[in-house]
Parts: sequence; structure tokens; C-alpha cells
Amino acid sequence: MKLTILFSMAALFTGALIPIQAAANATLSKFIGSVAYSALVLFTLGFGVVVSFILLNRVQVPSVADFLSAPTYSYIGGIIVATYVLSITFLAPRMGVGNVICFIVTGQIIMAVLIDHFGLFGAGIQNLSVSRTMGVALMIGGLFLARS
Repeated sequence: MKLTILFSMAALFTGALIPIQAAANATLSKFIGSVAYSALVLFTLGFGVVVSFILLNRVQVPSVADFLSAPTYSYIGGIIVATYVLSITFLAPRMGVGNVICFIVTGQIIMAVLIDHFGLFGAGIQNLSVSRTMGVALMIGGLFLARS
């Protein structure tokens, strides 16, 4: 129970960072004058943080066989995170941080429910129930109520 609360708080904190990231990315892009170069700076900083984490925590390097054994689709995250950073950096100053985050979260919920329902990408199957469908519908409705 205590771990569930701790993990839930960590997830909420991480979620709270996303709009901050959107606003900061948009500001950097405004001052640099380029969405692409802003993303490059962000990924360079992110790379440094991850390398520092690995070195400080002495994380063991996986073998080449470990990397090769992973399904090809499992590497799509790199493309997705780059698309996300480029998109949010471009969209936030044009739509507003709140609007962009509302659409992003709604897209995440819809895709998460589909991944769970069909067991995509190796996820466990969690069937789409009436209550989950209503939850998604409420998210979509909330999107239109919350956007300005």
C-alpha cells in the first residue's frame, strides 16, 4: 500500500513536469528561433543527464545480445520522444500549454486503453469495459470543456 502511494505520487510529480517542459521548450524555441535546434539542445542535455545517472549508479552495460533480443518495435520510443518534443515545442506557443496538454493527455488515454484492450506491444490484456469506455468519453468531453 505504501509503495502504491509512493509510486502514485511519483507519477503525479512526473505528470506535473510535462506542462513545465512544454512551456520551457516553447520559450527556448522562441529565443533560439528554431524548434529543431531547441529539440537538439534538449536531447543533448537529456543525454548528459542519463549518462550521469548511469555513471553515478554504476549501471551495468547490457550485452549486445540483450539489445539484439529486444523486439524491433521496442525501439520506437526514441522516434516517439523526438516527435513529442518537436511537436510540443512547436504547438505550445501556438495553442497554449493548457490546450496542448489537454489534447496530449486525451490522446494518451485513448491509446493506453487500446493497447490494454488488444495487448499491443506485449502489454497484458485488460478488456475495454463500459466503465473504461465512459471514462474515455468523459476525458474527450473534458478536453472540449477545458480548452480555451
